[in-house]
Amino acid sequence: MPDARPARERDRYARASLRELLGGELTTLRAHPGVIALLVFMVGGWLFLTLTRPAVVQVADLRTGDCLYIHAADADTDTPGARATGTTTAALSSLYEHGTERARCDGSLSHEVMRTFVVPGDAGAPFPGTAAVEGPWLGPCAEAFTSWVGRPEEGSALELVVAVPDEHAWNRGVRAGACLVGSRDGQFLPRSVKGSGR
Repeated sequence: MPDARPARERDRYARASLRELLGGELTTLRAHPGVIALLVFMVGGWLFLTLTRPAVVQVADLRTGDCLYIHAADADTDTPGARATGTTTAALSSLYEHGTERARCDGSLSHEVMRTFVVPGDAGAPFPGTAAVEGPWLGPCAEAFTSWVGRPEEGSALELVVAVPDEHAWNRGVRAGACLVGSRDGQFLPRSVKGSGR
């Protein structure tokens, strides 16, 4: 008596369906548990790194009280006594070009946001120069420093950083700015400096 079951697609047309191909691959994988373990490890590692990677925020998204880890291009964490957070110029360039990571305020950080502001200027206006953009914010940022830290900047171990857009950021339409505080010697801050009197 002939078999009443329909022939598999592979047998009828000399090719396998996607379902049959996948079934064959899964059968092969089941025969090699080491390969399965390696795949699980690789996918799990990728997922862990993706979920635990700090989100990058742009300068326009900063908020007062944010603790930051700015990746300055010239940061040197390998040489004792070197500027681990990089120079202020490189940190600001990186902040406006690439953004920054938010850090925990009870752990190591490069800078802390004491105040945010918007620099006035029309979208198509030519860049007026760094001094013209920064000038109006020097006083308010100095006041923010005194209020935030609990002492004026003069004689402090901390450094006031007035973050304003450079010409490249200005020409992209960026008008966000921030009053930041960092360590004068370029080392990481061990925690938030709010109210520290340092």
